[in-house]
Amino acid sequence: MSPATLFFALSTGVVAAGTLAVESSSRVQAQASPLLASRPDRRPALPWKNDSWLNTDKPLTLEGLEGRVILLNFWVFTCYNCTNTVPSLVDFDHKYRDKGLTLIGIHTPEFPPYAGEHDKENVAQKLKQYHIEYPNAQDNDSRTWDLYGIRFWPSFVLIDKKGVVRYEGAGEFHLNDRNYKLWDGRIQELLAE
Repeated sequence: MSPATLFFALSTGVVAAGTLAVESSSRVQAQASPLLASRPDRRPALPWKNDSWLNTDKPLTLEGLEGRVILLNFWVFTCYNCTNTVPSLVDFDHKYRDKGLTLIGIHTPEFPPYAGEHDKENVAQKLKQYHIEYPNAQDNDSRTWDLYGIRFWPSFVLIDKKGVVRYEGAGEFHLNDRNYKLWDGRIQELLAE
């Protein structure tokens, strides 16, 4: 085997091993592009049961939101990709709340409790910092994350007025980029139904 062939074989093995290690991680931050796992999906939405909420005076329930389009955003305030996507979500909330969209942040910590992501005051401070006015559930035990089979930060689940999951996806997007327009179109589609 020539030195060049040996180098190629070894480097390919290292890349493959690195890819396998990343894919085997159960909870990772989604890369900025492309939008991961974006696919139409039709299945009943599952009722979340988070006890701790911010930006609302009572816990929101799937049953209580019947007749509204719901966009769940799984995020954590220490995730760079998540915070880069927040301006787009704030924009969706401002544009569509009065037209029938309920945007809900599902704040699911990545690190152990001593890192501060589980602390309600820290989350509240970040909501103010990022001008997030839509409701946020604290998912400190990852129950809602697990219920929806989420694997990446940020992730999105779009639920229609009848409580059916219509779209899911993951990854960062920015105001008016291709992926923003994709999600904007999906929201408009479900609001029009």
